[in-house]
Amino acid sequence: MNPVLEVAHLDLASPHDTICRNLSLRILPGEVWGILGPNGVGKSTLLKTLAGLSRRPPAASIRLDGQPLEHWPRRARARRMAILLQDNEPGLPLTVFETALLGRHPHLGLWGRPHYADLRRTLAALRITGLNGQRQNPSQALSAGESQRLAVALILAQDPALYLLDEPTTQLDLHYQRRLFEHFVALARWHHKAVVMALHDPTAAIRFTTRVLLLFGGGRILLGESRSCLTPDHLTTLYGTPVVAADSPRGLVFDVF
Repeated sequence: MNPVLEVAHLDLASPHDTICRNLSLRILPGEVWGILGPNGVGKSTLLKTLAGLSRRPPAASIRLDGQPLEHWPRRARARRMAILLQDNEPGLPLTVFETALLGRHPHLGLWGRPHYADLRRTLAALRITGLNGQRQNPSQALSAGESQRLAVALILAQDPALYLLDEPTTQLDLHYQRRLFEHFVALARWHHKAVVMALHDPTAAIRFTTRVLLLFGGGRILLGESRSCLTPDHLTTLYGTPVVAADSPRGLVFDVF
């Protein structure tokens, strides 16, 4: 199976630390990746680099569907890749439905008019995120959690092959956290999408991801299958505090000692 996104020889640094050295990875359809690490280690910077939003080192190679990322026109790239950032700017004075419909923009034709299929996909995204009942409300009147769900609805409407998500369930209650995690897993499993999520919760990571990339700081990384990498020993080193694991009806649960 060909990778959706392929990274080779990526050295990345923030103003304060080295994020990774010589990172190489292949993200395949059907995979759900988790990126974990302490606050400030560079998870968001890495996601932006993978999306082509940050300047990458000259020696690094990032390929989307086998083609160098920089060779993709913006609209064509947006049909294959979507990114959800933490620092979403205040939205335009649009309704909830109009805001979610912006996700269909890369797919619109010459005249930029949405077709029935675009409207249907947007309504489906609002149903998944629990906002269908508010679709005619002003988007700027939403609460913080509702605004986060609307941001997720927009990229679901976009319907790319690859989702890059920076802590997608931040500010959401437990019901919507589980609902959205399960939906992204279903997109990967049944629709052959690829999903990469920066996460802060190792319990969510081991429950909902297939592979992980751990960023320890100082350029040290660990990547591999989630169940192999997400161990109390690795997580204790990752977060600098003792971490223990306990069995639950839904699998392992991690907590600080």
